[in-house]
Amino acid sequence: MLPNTTRSAKLYTAVNLRNIATTILLIITTLPAASGQPLPRWELGIGVGGLNLPYYRGSDIYRNYATPFPYITYRSERLNIDRSGIQGHLFQSQRIKLDLSMAAGIPVSSDGDSPRAGMPDLDPTVELGPSLELNLWHHTHQRQSFWLKLPLRSAHSVGRNGIFKQRGWSFSPHLEYTIRSAKYNDWKASLSVGPLYANSDYHNYFYEVTSTYVTENRGEYRATSGYSGSRSTLSVRKQLTDKLRLGLFARFDTLNNAVFEESPLVTTKRYRALGFALIWMFSQSDETVELP
Repeated sequence: MLPNTTRSAKLYTAVNLRNIATTILLIITTLPAASGQPLPRWELGIGVGGLNLPYYRGSDIYRNYATPFPYITYRSERLNIDRSGIQGHLFQSQRIKLDLSMAAGIPVSSDGDSPRAGMPDLDPTVELGPSLELNLWHHTHQRQSFWLKLPLRSAHSVGRNGIFKQRGWSFSPHLEYTIRSAKYNDWKASLSVGPLYANSDYHNYFYEVTSTYVTENRGEYRATSGYSGSRSTLSVRKQLTDKLRLGLFARFDTLNNAVFEESPLVTTKRYRALGFALIWMFSQSDETVELP
């Protein structure tokens, strides 16, 4: 009994660490990063974040997530690690940037009264890929900018054993308006709007129902590639003190006319996600860099 108990405890710990890690990644990748004035090359801090969001787009069952997390920022000409995620600057000019960008998705439970009841749980996902970004307009004095961003990402689920499995591709072109404090640079806000697209593998990871899991109220279903709905995201960063920072975000999606809207796993065509992060910075470098 003891060896089995030990293995179960190790598996439980690994699964929870995996879920916590993807929750942290989702929190920090939804908040705007600092930019503009000279900033420390690196910063160290600790934060606490929270999320309220459904299991997946199309689910009407919401959950709350809260977790502390370490916060590390590193800034250079080729690589940024900050609250907007990990970005590798492959190319940059005054008007065009080619970056590496990242996104994440939470695990999905299939117990209780969920439309997925009796189906396998869904592992958390991590998405990584290039993002071509075009600066359409910039006002230096008022610190405003308007961007067209074209991220193409490969999605991977993270299994209980830590093994990644490719789950398809997503493409989320969007327009993003950004404004920050012109005098003190103590706050920054961004609003982005755009459609979502993905291939059939990506859609079926969330919305497919195979014959094995057909019930009286859940028919067999397989999704195709194409339109996934639209998304609007508002995020705000506020410098409360020299050491304390607050980030807030709200995201709203609509699934009207999405290629998977007829899936029996889709119970609502509206999606809402809210989140916050409060970060205390306790150390930073004397060396500074200036980012666009």
